[in-house]
Parts: sequence; C-alpha cells; structure tokens
Amino acid sequence: MLERPLRMGPGHEFKITPGGREMLFVAFVAERWLQSAPRGPLRFDGEEAEMAVATLVEGWSSTVMHALAAKPVGLDELDRTIENLSPRALRRHLVAMQSSGQVEARGTAGGGTLYAVTDWLRAGIAPLAAAARLEQRKPVDDLVPIAALDVEAAFLLTLPLLELPSEISGSCRLGVQVRDEGKAMLAGVTALVEEGRVVSCAVGLEGEVDAWATASAADWLDTVIEPDAKRVSTGGNRHLSKALLSALHAKLFGVPVG
Repeated sequence: MLERPLRMGPGHEFKITPGGREMLFVAFVAERWLQSAPRGPLRFDGEEAEMAVATLVEGWSSTVMHALAAKPVGLDELDRTIENLSPRALRRHLVAMQSSGQVEARGTAGGGTLYAVTDWLRAGIAPLAAAARLEQRKPVDDLVPIAALDVEAAFLLTLPLLELPSEISGSCRLGVQVRDEGKAMLAGVTALVEEGRVVSCAVGLEGEVDAWATASAADWLDTVIEPDAKRVSTGGNRHLSKALLSALHAKLFGVPVG
C-alpha cells in the first residue's frame, strides 16, 4: 500500500494513512536499533527481538531507565527510588534488562552490586522518541504527557554518546517546555563539552552557560529526528548548541548500522 492503494473488490480500496506511514517509521527505527544489539543483530520478527523491545519499553514505563540514567545504582537505592514496583518486580526488570544486554553489573558499593545502562540501552532512546512523536501526532484519550523526568532521563542517557568536533567546548542549557500538574515549566539539563566530548550532564537549568537550546517537546522530537525542521530555538554560542543538535540526530537517527 506504500506504492498504490489496495483494491479488494468493487468499492473497497485501502490506502495507508499518514499515521500508518509514521508507524512504519517507528518500526524502521526499532529494527535499526535491534541491528546494533551487543551480541549481534536481532531479527526483527524473532523472539529475541520481541523480548528486547518489550524490555526496553517496560524499562522506560516503569522508570527503571530514569533511575539509572545519571549513574550506576544499587538495588537498594533503586528500590527506594522506584515506588511503583515491588522489590520482586524490580528484580525481574533488572534480570530482563541484563539478559538482553541493556543493563550490566559494574562494581559494588556497600556490599551490593551496582547496575549501569549500556550504550545499547542509551541508543534505545531513538525508537522511544520515534514512538513518542507518533503519540504526539496521533494522541489517544489516555495518553500520558511527556514529563520533566522523561526529558531529564532522555538527555542524561543520550548526551554521553555524542561525538562532536574536537574544537568545540563550552556549556549548554537544553530545555524542553512541558506541563507539570497543569502548569507550564521548562525541564532539562546543562551539559559541559570539552574538546568535543560531553564530560558532564547535570539535571537543572540554573547558572551561567555559553549556549542554550529550548523548544516544546514536539519541536524537540521533530528537530532531532529530522534536523531540517529546525524548530529548536538557540542562543549564545550557537555553534555549540547546533553542534549538539546535529550530533543528537546523527547518533540516534542518522548513522547507519555498521
């Protein structure tokens, strides 16, 4: 139906809608992510791929990914942070994420194992972002809006992956307009770049910075997915802020899988 309408008898013609095309794009981004799995490419229609995608989605919706976004965290701290999961359910989530290569054990603290996200999980923001844009464009009655916690986690997970030109350094505020309990607010992070590498990323938008980039959640999604949209407002050192926007697109949506 991408090429021509599908006819099934007189008067019965089916065409793919814009929403259907958007769904195909989400599937393409998910397949691309599956192709970069740490233990080798996963077949899109295979059981391992299905489990990997389900684990990614559950990790996000349960906020386990949010809790792990900033740094490696132990089980006790995760249990205190994530209130909507029982200890048993939390352990089940961690086992699934570890088995699929999305989380790894990294050292110990206080006698317990520390859990950290892998680069593959960080890259999983791409299919989540593509799905979020589809939801924004085709909202349903029970749609959960993008929250400040979602914005912060997405930046904390993706910014460490970026590679910028080595001559770029400075601080940049990345803000997203969201609504919290009906009130408009700006949520995001402040990133510090040194010689092309993001060396720190902190939640919050306070303090002096060299550059800034702000937009609504929908405009951020459009610009990162399709940079020609250019719907994110930038200021200060625009070379820095635009380099970050370009690098986000390249890492999540623009670089072919090797």
